[in-house]
Amino acid sequence: MKRFFYITLSALCLFTSCQKDNNSEDNGSLISSNTPFPMMAWIGLSPQSSTEAYQEMKQAGLNYNMYTYYSPLAQVKEALNKMQNLQMKSIVSCSELSTDTEATIKALKDHPAVAGWFMADEPSMKDLDKIAAKMKRFQQIDKKGICYVNFLSIDTSEKQLGASFNAYLEKATRTLPLQMLSSTFYPIVLNKGAKERTVNGLWYKNLEVFSAKAKELRIPLWTLVLSSSHPLGEGGYPEPTLADLRLQLYTNLAYGSQLMEFFTYTTPPDNLTYKAPIAPDGSKNATYYRLAQANAEVQKLSGVFVGAKMLNVWHTGKSIPAGTKRLVLPKNFDVLKTGDIGATVSLLQNGSRYYLMIVNHSPLKTLPLEIKATAEVQEVSKEARLLPVDWTTSKTYTLEAGDMRLFSWTK
Repeated sequence: MKRFFYITLSALCLFTSCQKDNNSEDNGSLISSNTPFPMMAWIGLSPQSSTEAYQEMKQAGLNYNMYTYYSPLAQVKEALNKMQNLQMKSIVSCSELSTDTEATIKALKDHPAVAGWFMADEPSMKDLDKIAAKMKRFQQIDKKGICYVNFLSIDTSEKQLGASFNAYLEKATRTLPLQMLSSTFYPIVLNKGAKERTVNGLWYKNLEVFSAKAKELRIPLWTLVLSSSHPLGEGGYPEPTLADLRLQLYTNLAYGSQLMEFFTYTTPPDNLTYKAPIAPDGSKNATYYRLAQANAEVQKLSGVFVGAKMLNVWHTGKSIPAGTKRLVLPKNFDVLKTGDIGATVSLLQNGSRYYLMIVNHSPLKTLPLEIKATAEVQEVSKEARLLPVDWTTSKTYTLEAGDMRLFSWTK
């Protein structure tokens, strides 16, 4: 990834509290919400992009834009007006934020499309004090916005971190006045000579660590979704399939994520080895349409996920990922069994309603699921409909690669 971004506290309030009792079941059926799930384009559209390009971004389910290459202030203002008309927001990055900080923040901070300011991407230990000072300065001028910082992950070498990971995370979360917590981790890789993609198991440990820290700090967890292919060392990150995108989205949601960051949406102008949903000439490739399909699924379920609190996460399978814990059946469930590949099992709460989500670990293979619950538990369809289930016997399902099943009940 490359660079920072901000998001307004008022928008943050929407993320975390906009689920009133939209979950009411008039005639038993629909879990509704008027608030779309926040989805941000990392290296999104440049400020000179057309209104049509922003419309295409919104049609792909994205409602936040972060273009991390500096652009002139005049272009930024023009882009903000386009986004405002589409009810989109932006994390702002422009050269004037460095050369004339206070005047630039004051000129932009009250624009309805300004979500915040880009602070830093993947800082090392030696950078943290400087970034903390910068954040405090911005926050003194703009008390509504969020200073965006994206941290290095548990899979990063101590040489790059500048310390042990634990020391790095402790100082980062103690020193910086954080309003959200994000880290880089792209879990699906295709190693050199390999025929099939694999999932880096440390991804789950990273989610465990950062979701726990976000809970401790009482700030929202934001998570990355790799939406572009690019080489890396002896292998690389493959072009994401629909299953790859679902696996990342649903697993992030299982850990309580309140904003998705898609890296990247457009092709980075300084690295044409990336194959992003939007090509250098502005055209849409196959990944764009997969991204739109996967995001549409999540947006239909925004009434479930916007403002949801993760209560617990477990894993099933012949072996479970490092740093995670094996499933303990939650209340209201008598049976929950999967095949050896295993699943992420998440207990979420949103208002008075509880949700159990089971996510297939594999981006390649289907997963059998056997489940039995108490009478009040209903299934939630991809259309956000509450469906009655006859639980007199166990039910069996087949989870597609990277996909999930969702169940719900009230106290």
